[in-house]
Amino acid sequence: MKKIYAIGVGGSGSKCLESVISLHSLGFYGQDTVLGVLLVDADASNGNSQRTNILLDRTIKAHDTFKNGSTQLFKSELINYGNWNPLADVSNATNLEGIFNKPALQYQTPALGKLFDALYSPEEQVADLGVGFRGRPPIGSIVMSRLELEIARGPGGGARNGWQRLYASIQDDLGAGNNQVIVHFFGSIFGGTGASGIPTLAKLLANQLTDQGLRANVRINASLLLPYFGFEKPDDGNQTVYAETRFFALNTQAALQYLTEQAHGSFDRIYLIGDHDKKQYRSFTGGTNQRNDAHFVELYAGLAINHGFQNFGNHGESKGSYISRTSSERLIWDDLPDADQTWQQLSQGVKFAYAWLYNFSLELQDAKTLGSSNFAKGAPWFQYYFSLRGGEDGKPDVSSNDEVERNKILTFWSYYFLVWIEQISTSHRGVGIWFRLPKLDATTVSREFNPDAPRPYHERLDELVIDENRPLDCLDSIKNDLADQKLSNQCGVIGLAHNLFQLLGGSN
Repeated sequence: MKKIYAIGVGGSGSKCLESVISLHSLGFYGQDTVLGVLLVDADASNGNSQRTNILLDRTIKAHDTFKNGSTQLFKSELINYGNWNPLADVSNATNLEGIFNKPALQYQTPALGKLFDALYSPEEQVADLGVGFRGRPPIGSIVMSRLELEIARGPGGGARNGWQRLYASIQDDLGAGNNQVIVHFFGSIFGGTGASGIPTLAKLLANQLTDQGLRANVRINASLLLPYFGFEKPDDGNQTVYAETRFFALNTQAALQYLTEQAHGSFDRIYLIGDHDKKQYRSFTGGTNQRNDAHFVELYAGLAINHGFQNFGNHGESKGSYISRTSSERLIWDDLPDADQTWQQLSQGVKFAYAWLYNFSLELQDAKTLGSSNFAKGAPWFQYYFSLRGGEDGKPDVSSNDEVERNKILTFWSYYFLVWIEQISTSHRGVGIWFRLPKLDATTVSREFNPDAPRPYHERLDELVIDENRPLDCLDSIKNDLADQKLSNQCGVIGLAHNLFQLLGGSN
């Protein structure tokens, strides 16, 4: 069994986890793979992290409900290790002056007090770090450096944070003889949290494993994002310490130099991924308003996990890998790693989520309203999955609470999956890449999607995928196939979902 521990550090790291979670749902990493997810951020209210948490929650519910089906959809286990705030483990204070107790520092060791003043401006010393490290690696580094080995291991007994629970799971895996364990970090190296957190946490993990004689059995990889977006000065108040685009190149240079000189033994593989054509986002100093659309760079970051497994046996010197595209003007399917397989699986997932959200979920609601017998007169496929006589024929009643809840769970997942892939598809100069999808409203992460709200009916699936040489079926022909062939013995929403997923994959 393969185990993946995906750790997203900072806002960009949490956005990468959106891609990892979505890919895992479709079986990208293999049916026998267990994925554990941990978010690391000092900004507990970060909008990017909140959106990832919503997707993670909806996806776990879908995995728990549909995991025993006949296809790779939701087949693999998904574990949430929660959100870990490193500030909570080092101090109750939320600024540098409080964390390092500046008055005591100046009194007890005046030289260190003067050095503290020389390294950090007065504004940086009192800046509220509860909204993150403000795009300043020096701030993040000094805070993250306080995460000593004993702190990460935690005290004996009592509640453990997400990092401690994740490490305990790694120990259990290795103790059970699992020899394919990968820890994969995600985050930017041009901001504050990712640039300071990933090298520190990777070194901390490598040291822990080495001390226990386990390092040789674990691969530690990282998808490190180079600059791929920009923004103007935040318009959320009179902020004096905030992330600035003009420092991105300098921050990146310093992070790469540190990795080259100081990270030996911490990483097995490093993936550097960026884009010279910067996406422009609105800027906010942390909080719920810091919520940027998904980007294709984050998809590449998530796809790097499979490359790490393909090269699992190449242990030793740290290595860097890179991928390029054929044209700076546009992206095509061949620009993705393992292009044919990636195209097949992503297309299958998009068609399935689209068909369910815009058609099948509504059809099941209509069947509940009209009655099964009346609805089945115009939908021959329906009788293969649902009872026409209130469950007397051994099939579930479409109106039962269990079936209604399963439909709702799958509809929620389909919605958030399509939000993610639509944003990916329009992240390059605002034009469609790989897919043409309708815009779904996800501007407010706190607002729940209403699965009972009406949605326009869309018949054609052949217009979704940007690939004219590979025509796709329409929904009517898919429904005919559902009626003509029963692909498994499962009934109800679970059986329908997996048969639909299989048919949409076979139509390629």
